Amino acid sequence: MDTLEFLRSHEHKSEHGFIEKAKYLKDNWAWMKYSYAVAIKVRRRMNDLGLTQKQLADSLGCTQQHISILLNGKVNMTLETLAKLEQALDFDLIGNSLTLFDNYNEDRHTTSYLNDSHGESDIPNIKTSDLVDGYKPRKKKGPKSTK
Repeated sequence: MDTLEFLRSHEHKSEHGFIEKAKYLKDNWAWMKYSYAVAIKVRRRMNDLGLTQKQLADSLGCTQQHISILLNGKVNMTLETLAKLEQALDFDLIGNSLTLFDNYNEDRHTTSYLNDSHGESDIPNIKTSDLVDGYKPRKKKGPKSTK
């Protein structure tokens, strides 16, 4: 038996999954890049506060294993999870970059929602602070009566 035959006969038969992992990363990179960024910011904040994964898990009401998975940066987190992380760690993770309310001037009745060039509210006598994402919320209708 020559060396090549020996190596082939002792070769590990299972696939390492490299191609599948690479394909998964390529297919999911659109959201995974944000997951990695969130994981890095959360880890830094935990380090600043001296928090362990177990302590963070206790404040979020989940397991340490779940926090570990989140901190790997390979989880498509919900907005609810992101909000809970912001609350538990008392820092801005994504909130300020998403909300209109950080840049508005309370003295003016205007909004700069979606790069509105005029900045004027389409709704007369409504302050920007009364708007939700640039729109006045509708009043909820009561339950329909059954006749």
